Amino acid sequence: MRSPVGEGRERLLQALFDEFGEGGPGPNLSMRQVAERLGVHHTLLTYHFGSRPGLLGAVLSEARRRDNRVIAATGDAPGFATLCEAIWNFYANDAHEDRTRAFFRLVGLAVYEPGAFREFVADLDDLTRLLEAAALREGSTATEARQRSVIAVAALRGLLLQRLLTPAAEVDAAAGHFIASLAAPPA
Repeated sequence: MRSPVGEGRERLLQALFDEFGEGGPGPNLSMRQVAERLGVHHTLLTYHFGSRPGLLGAVLSEARRRDNRVIAATGDAPGFATLCEAIWNFYANDAHEDRTRAFFRLVGLAVYEPGAFREFVADLDDLTRLLEAAALREGSTATEARQRSVIAVAALRGLLLQRLLTPAAEVDAAAGHFIASLAAPPA
């Protein structure tokens, strides 16, 4: 008896995590090579993920969903600044550097081929939604909450990219300053 399509896809995602970690397969591996490492036929990967970009996007989208559960578990309904700090601390941790690099690699590819990374692009707002809920809990209007969240996610991602490109810069201190500014009352 065959398992439902979603279950097969979930099992393949888990196998991909087990084999390649949460950053997914490296950029130089073909679908055939990935399939070989997993011990499956490459057409199975194509069936479930469509293409190499689809496979990479699915792996990173699932990794981000898992990350968000960890980040959101920071405490009971964390505040906006606390949640920003948890996001920074999670992704600035050297243990997550490969996944952060993979994220930016896919973002760069998605800029040129958004259709090939449809699932990945659709999931990019996940952190924004987490932060938006925190801002709403703190009394922001819906518009303010959305804008604050978009700005915070853009700033944190920019700082993470800066940290990858120029690790000698005082990026961690700048992130701390940015996060502290979020907790300060508006001028």
